[in-house]
Amino acid sequence: MNLKIFQVRLDDQHLHADQEFINQFMQDVTVKKSASQFVPGEPDYWSIVVYYEDAGAPKKAPRKATDSRVAEPEPALTAEQIEIISALKQWRRDRASAISQPEYIICHNASLEALARQKPRSLAALSEVKGFGDSKIAKYGEDVIAVLNAF
Repeated sequence: MNLKIFQVRLDDQHLHADQEFINQFMQDVTVKKSASQFVPGEPDYWSIVVYYEDAGAPKKAPRKATDSRVAEPEPALTAEQIEIISALKQWRRDRASAISQPEYIICHNASLEALARQKPRSLAALSEVKGFGDSKIAKYGEDVIAVLNAF
């Protein structure tokens, strides 16, 4: 499953073009889940998260553990938590690429796991997650909450 985050600006100058961009994207994919969140600011906009598969692309078979020496974390992650981590990793990959930074600068894997386990629903709750201080919340908080709200 792939992840794409859109921003729909509400001002007259951008609204139609942003909507048209999303409509074009939707024609070429199969949407699996989506979530949206209003983000007040200058300008106000809607943040939309879309989980999708490329139309016509074969589904990948789940990977099987081949090394019996690898222990699962305690307590074991639920299927939903694993799916959340996968979505967060895709978001992190896209974000890192957009700003030409390594993925670990955005967020460490341990923090992604903590997000999946705690599922904060607000920026205040996000501040309780290890690895998310004021700076990281200011840069990435709205995106992270939008991804988590899709679950």
